[in-house]
Amino acid sequence: MIDRTPPWIIGHRGVAGEALENSLPSLLRAVDQHADMIELDVQLTGDGELAVFHDWDLERLAGQTEVVEESSLERLVELFDAISTLDEVFEALPTEQPLNVELKRRHARPQAFAERLAVALSDRPRILLSSFDWRLLEAARAVLPDRPVAPLGNESGPDLLEAAARLDAWSVNCHHDLADHELIEGANRPVLVYTVNDHDQARALFDRGVAGVFTDIPGALRRELGL
Repeated sequence: MIDRTPPWIIGHRGVAGEALENSLPSLLRAVDQHADMIELDVQLTGDGELAVFHDWDLERLAGQTEVVEESSLERLVELFDAISTLDEVFEALPTEQPLNVELKRRHARPQAFAERLAVALSDRPRILLSSFDWRLLEAARAVLPDRPVAPLGNESGPDLLEAAARLDAWSVNCHHDLADHELIEGANRPVLVYTVNDHDQARALFDRGVAGVFTDIPGALRRELGL
């Protein structure tokens, strides 16, 4: 997935601290800042497209109540033209750039989501699929058995480790508060934590054994850590 050894700096929604989250400019800026991996959020729209967007609706970013899973891509872009599809992101970003595609779902059918994802990922290397929705990750694993996956968690360390083992996950992704010595030592795979913007906190996590941190400011954090 990532060529160099840890510690890794992962751009959170691109460079969310400097540009509009999940937008192409934000993702491209993360590439320019040499992020080891770039995280972005993906949902299945009502008409079966893969929209790169975090929130369930457009309220926070566009002042609209339109729900992503219930709307067509055309309608979403009409209301908020910064939304891209996963296909457009793949076309814009370098092929060898590692990406963490976080899958978000409330009502979409897991099988339909996974099958659409399989089409989008057919020729794209270095993709890590993560999700808080472990059922969706299981569906993706069934359709894409060779693709690395990572369960996301922010509550129970033991449950997260069990899910990682069951999914044969590439990494364990979690909130930084969950990344204690027990979880890190029990993971037997890289532990990636979110969202860390302070260099002292990042350094302490790396010293504890965390492999990578998601950050809104990958370029600045890399400079502050001397990486």
